[in-house]
Amino acid sequence: MAGKKKISRKELLKKPDEFITLSTRTLNWAKENYLTVVLVGSGLVLLLTLYFGYSAYRNRQERLGHEKYFSSLEVMDPAQKLKQLEEIIREYPRTKAAHSALVTAGHLYYQKKDFPRAVSSYQTALNTGKFSQTFKILILGNLAYAYEQKGDLPQAAKTLSEIAQGQENLLKEDSLLNLARVYQKMGKKAEAKTTYQTFLKSFPQSVYSQMVKDSLAGL
Repeated sequence: MAGKKKISRKELLKKPDEFITLSTRTLNWAKENYLTVVLVGSGLVLLLTLYFGYSAYRNRQERLGHEKYFSSLEVMDPAQKLKQLEEIIREYPRTKAAHSALVTAGHLYYQKKDFPRAVSSYQTALNTGKFSQTFKILILGNLAYAYEQKGDLPQAAKTLSEIAQGQENLLKEDSLLNLARVYQKMGKKAEAKTTYQTFLKSFPQSVYSQMVKDSLAGL
């Protein structure tokens, strides 16, 4: 088989450089489509300006919100503290500070026995905030108590079931006990019995085991 013909250096130098050729074509296209290039370039500049401007705005909102939130925690008077928390929620609605303020406000509403607003604060925090799984469970526990005190036993049971059926063990023992108790208040003896049995199976060494056995015997 005949070998390939070797191209001399002189012949290689005569060939057009591919990079130069591509650059020339690009420049020619840009000249012919000058308006398009200008519009696209201006659009990109505008988008970048808006992006960095919005990022700076969000960072500033987060900083101001957190400063105000931590300042509110130092206020001793519950009414004044609640007022500051409500301002944070209103003025910095999409910040982490606002989500934390909603949870803290929920605690204060609960202490005031304003259970509907406590429920609203906890639920809004869960719907809008991004919390760790552990913190989310703690909020759910408070929400369940608020629902129960509000008199909404079905929602209290639903919230407690969410904790009891979760993967985390945090509050699971207490949630099963409270769930069975809520079922009893609702007159649902069969569900209460099943929940107590689940409790004994899940936590056989619990300090509440004997109390649960006594409750089962009374059903």
